[in-house]
Amino acid sequence: MAAGDVVIACASYEAREWGVRAGMTIGQAVAACPRLRVVPLRPAAYDAASAALFAVFRRFAARIEPGSMEEAFLDTRTTPWATIDQLAAAVQRAVRQEVGLPVTVGAGRTKLMAKLASRSVKPHGLRVIHPAEERYLRPALLVDELWGVGEVTRERLRQHSIRTVADIGVVHPEHLRDIAGTQMARRLAAIAAGTDDATVRPERPRRSFSVQRAVPRGTPVDVDGLVAELAGRLRGAGLTGSVVSLSVLYAGNLEHHGRTRLGEPTDDPAVLAAAVGPLVDAATARRIERVGVTVTGLQPAGAAVQLTLDTGY
Repeated sequence: MAAGDVVIACASYEAREWGVRAGMTIGQAVAACPRLRVVPLRPAAYDAASAALFAVFRRFAARIEPGSMEEAFLDTRTTPWATIDQLAAAVQRAVRQEVGLPVTVGAGRTKLMAKLASRSVKPHGLRVIHPAEERYLRPALLVDELWGVGEVTRERLRQHSIRTVADIGVVHPEHLRDIAGTQMARRLAAIAAGTDDATVRPERPRRSFSVQRAVPRGTPVDVDGLVAELAGRLRGAGLTGSVVSLSVLYAGNLEHHGRTRLGEPTDDPAVLAAAVGPLVDAATARRIERVGVTVTGLQPAGAAVQLTLDTGY
């Protein structure tokens, strides 16, 4: 595979300033940033750092809601607002000292406010939006700043001259539903009223592991690379899986799905590759742009396997 066909998985803040983005080939990225330094993926190191990061989080909050492997909401309702700045600084300092990573910390009365606070001081900053500040900040928020509101919804709101949270607050509920749909209209109305989600929901038991990759034009699907990363994640979590699924995105956004059940739960990359290979072969009649492999039917590694006994009589 030519180096120019390898795809960038993630770009640093410095690289982003030069126009480097995830999904670019290395050739495109180097053209945008000639001094770019490219490093290989290290899934095992990322998993270890994530585990250490969440171990720190658990010391500061009884309830944690993961957003990704490096991001989470922490329930700090027992901490008075007068000392929330100190708590935020303590979390940030502990992560730096114990994990060796800089983190951005944002705090607010609801998840939206915490997310806005965090976004406003990236990278590596700390901001607390106190309730007194929220009272005048919230109505002035642009719809473009609302976390979880997609571009299609934002454009529909703009078409109806709805540009701020204050504008949302004066729209009739039925009209808002016609514009944004029932579920999103409810969320937008809650944002305008200040009653949006503030509940931290602990992570449920893991039900699946997935890996996705872009497939550069003219290259085969890297089955071995996909299952190696997937097996590493399973082993890192001490789990095995018994069902393997394939999802494929073709040019034109047509999706193909394949699924197979393994003879027994496994975290062995060779077994996973043997299951994924035929699914990929069945999907390669057209140009593939992105491929994903998911393992479900999870159970602890080393768990007893139920045998079927049949004497034949």
